[in-house]
Amino acid sequence: MPGSNELIKEVLESVSKRDSIAYGMSQRSKLEAAGRFTWNDPREADGVPILARRKISDTDLNQRIHVPFDRMISTNKAGYFAADITITYGDGVPDQVKAFYKSLYERARWRGMTLSLADSSVTQGAAYILCSIEDGEFWVSQSPSISTKVIYDKRTHKPLYGLRYGRDIVEFYDGMEMTVYHLKDGIWTPGETVLHGMGTASRPMVPIIEFRNSPDRIGNPERVITLCDAYDVSMSDLSNELAALRLSYLLLKGLGERADVVKKQLKDAGVIIIDSDNGDARFITKNLNPEAVRLLQDNLRSLIFEGASSYDPTSFAEGSSPTAYEVSQRLAALEMDTNITVGQWDEGFRQLDYIIQTYLTTFTGVSDYPIWEIDRIFRRSAPKNDIAALVEARNAGLNLSNETKIELSGLQIDPDEEALRIQNDPNIIEAAPIPGLNQE
Repeated sequence: MPGSNELIKEVLESVSKRDSIAYGMSQRSKLEAAGRFTWNDPREADGVPILARRKISDTDLNQRIHVPFDRMISTNKAGYFAADITITYGDGVPDQVKAFYKSLYERARWRGMTLSLADSSVTQGAAYILCSIEDGEFWVSQSPSISTKVIYDKRTHKPLYGLRYGRDIVEFYDGMEMTVYHLKDGIWTPGETVLHGMGTASRPMVPIIEFRNSPDRIGNPERVITLCDAYDVSMSDLSNELAALRLSYLLLKGLGERADVVKKQLKDAGVIIIDSDNGDARFITKNLNPEAVRLLQDNLRSLIFEGASSYDPTSFAEGSSPTAYEVSQRLAALEMDTNITVGQWDEGFRQLDYIIQTYLTTFTGVSDYPIWEIDRIFRRSAPKNDIAALVEARNAGLNLSNETKIELSGLQIDPDEEALRIQNDPNIIEAAPIPGLNQE
C-alpha cells in the first residue's frame, strides 16, 4: 500500500497553511475576498483587506477601491518569460521522440498551458501538471495549485509521493501506483489502487510535476500583500472621506430620507457636531493634505512593484519614449527574478523528460536516448521601443537594410511582394515623366 492514514494526515496538515495562502492569492487575483484572511469581527474596517469589508451602519459608506496589483504583477512576469518557450533537440534524439513531443504539445495546446502554468506559479508559488494515460495515449493536464502536493526525499530531492486532494478524498501517487483514499469518521481509508503507468519497478516515477516560482514556493504578489492592502485602504479611506462630507452636507440641508436618524448617527460617528437637539449642526474641521496623500500612494505603488520584482506598466505609457537601455533598466529586477524561476522550471521540465523517456522506452519500443540533449529556450517578451532602437542604430553609425528597418518598425511588408502588388494593381497609376528630367 503506497500510503497510510498517518502519512496522509501529516502531509495534509503540513500543507494546510500553504494551501490557505495559495487559495487566498488565487481569490485575490480574481478580485474576490480571500479565504485566507480571518478576523474576530469581519465588519470592522481597520486592518481588514478592502475586498472583505462590510458596512456597520448607514453612515459607513465603505467604498471599496481595489487596485489589482496582483494581476499586474502576475501578468507582467508570466507573459515575460512563458509566452515563447521553444524546445530544442540534439543529434542523439530520435525523430520518433521529436514527433511524440510535437504530437503531445499539439494535443495539450502547450502554449496556452504554459501561460496558465506560469500564471499559477507566479501567483500561488507553484504550478503542477499530471501525466496520465487516457485511451492508450500519453497526456498532460494542469492540476490546481491549491489542492496538489509533491513530497520530496530530503537527501536527494527526488519526488517520493504526489497528492491531489479535496475535503474528503485524496489521490495518493507513488512511483508506480495511485491509491484513492476517502475520509470516513476522521480516518483516511484506502480504496481502489491502480497502476498509473508512468513508472516501472526499476524506474519509479511520480506522475505529478511541480513548476516552482522560487525555491520557497512563494509567489511574487504574495511578497507585497501588506503593501497592496495599504494602498487599497489609502485609496478607499480617501474616497470615503470625501463621500462622507458630501453626504453630511446633504443631510444637514434636510435632503434624503430618514435625515434625523442618520444625522444622529453622523453625530455619534463624530462627523458633525450638534450643539443641542434644536441647535445648528456644523462639520468637524478636518485638514486634508493632498501632497502627503499623493506622496504616500506614490511610495506605496513604487514599493509594491519593487518588492515584487516587477515593473509599473504606467512607466511605459507616460508619453515618453524610453530608449532600449532605459527599458532594460526598468526590467532588470524582473529579469533577475525570472532567471531564478527559469532554473526552477528547468527542474520540472527535466522530470517531464524523464517520465516521457520511461514511457517511450517501456511501452513503445523506442531505444534509450540522451534526455540531456532536450532543452528549452525561454525567450523573453518585453516591452520595447523599436523606433528608439532604429534611432540608436542610426546614431551609432550602423547601416541597416530596408528589410531590417521594416522588421524593426513592426511593419510586415515583403519588398518583392509589394513591388508585384503595385505592378498588378489597376488602381495605381504610374507617375508621368517629369519634363526636363532625364529618364533612364
